[in-house]
Amino acid sequence: SRSPLLAARAQVARRAVRVPNAPEEGEREVVDGPDGPILVAKLAGSYYAVDATCPHLGLPMKRGAVESTAAGPRLTCNFHNSCFDMETGSCTRWVTGALGFENDFVSGIMGNVGNPKSDIRAYKVVDPGDGYLWVETEESEES
Repeated sequence: SRSPLLAARAQVARRAVRVPNAPEEGEREVVDGPDGPILVAKLAGSYYAVDATCPHLGLPMKRGAVESTAAGPRLTCNFHNSCFDMETGSCTRWVTGALGFENDFVSGIMGNVGNPKSDIRAYKVVDPGDGYLWVETEESEES
């Protein structure tokens, strides 16, 4: 019989990204994924991972606010305030201002620039207990 650690490692997807430094509560780490940077955060005791590029203008969200809210874990783009649910990747607010400030004039202009409202990808985070976290970038198949 295999050890629990080996069994957990076997469940990690064939394509996964290692997170060398597990973030502390309320903090984040950014790792390079196959399709761009992935932001990994620990909120309310759980780990979440999402694309770290905003679909609006393709700007980085590495410094965006990560917070636990009543509606769940949230990432806010630090450029035009779009918000994303870190559990599902769903966009919950789209282009409402700039640099953290709400502004109807700016959101009216910036909302008409770039891509239409869209979600980001959320990833499964696996903690096999070996001191590292893994972000699954492809669906795993149970073996």
